[in-house]
Amino acid sequence: MLRVHDLVTAYGKIEALKGVSLEVAQGSITCLLGPNGAGKTTLMMTIAGVLKPKSGSIRFSESEISALPAHAIVSRGIALVPENRLVFPTMTVLENLHAGAYQRRNGFAEDIERLFVRFPRLKERSEQLAGTLSGGEQQMLAVARALMSRPKLLLMDEPSLGLAPLIVEEIFAIIAELHRDGTTIFLVEQNAHMALKVAHRFYLMEQGRVTFSGDPGSLAEDEVIRRAYLGSSKN
Repeated sequence: MLRVHDLVTAYGKIEALKGVSLEVAQGSITCLLGPNGAGKTTLMMTIAGVLKPKSGSIRFSESEISALPAHAIVSRGIALVPENRLVFPTMTVLENLHAGAYQRRNGFAEDIERLFVRFPRLKERSEQLAGTLSGGEQQMLAVARALMSRPKLLLMDEPSLGLAPLIVEEIFAIIAELHRDGTTIFLVEQNAHMALKVAHRFYLMEQGRVTFSGDPGSLAEDEVIRRAYLGSSKN
């Protein structure tokens, strides 16, 4: 579904992505691991059209999208759940959901009702300002807002960041449920233990380059990755 090839994105003269190549298969959950500053968020923002690459290719459903603006990429079927959630704090929950459907002309009232079934706490707080929600509730709202565009591919940047363990489990249960419902997911995540429970393929990014790709089994077998991300070794 998504093919990134030799992607370079720079902030001025500093290259944050240095020839990144990876693929996300349709119907999969693909996870990108890496330390802070590795370029993971830059990659997500580039795919979403918020940042423009210096060179390289991004193909989605066989169409080149690297030169498209963000709103056009959303209309193609890609939505981003950004790092740190970034809900609109002075807007209500309901207004945030409407914002997620800004390119649609009809049908979103039914989608909101379906999302309220999936996220009952959002229904309870539909008229509450998003900035007053808990961290977990804001994350649910960020996911629901992205789903309002009916994406084929959902980009999720650190969805468990800063959340309590019980809320993290709830968020990953939602990720698994979205996948069962047919959404392809590309996930940036530091919690490798939780990601191993849901992801089908892993990439590791370090200093702007992909240094590992493989399935969950090969990830768990790699001694260096085990020590860095799983906190254990086979010895």
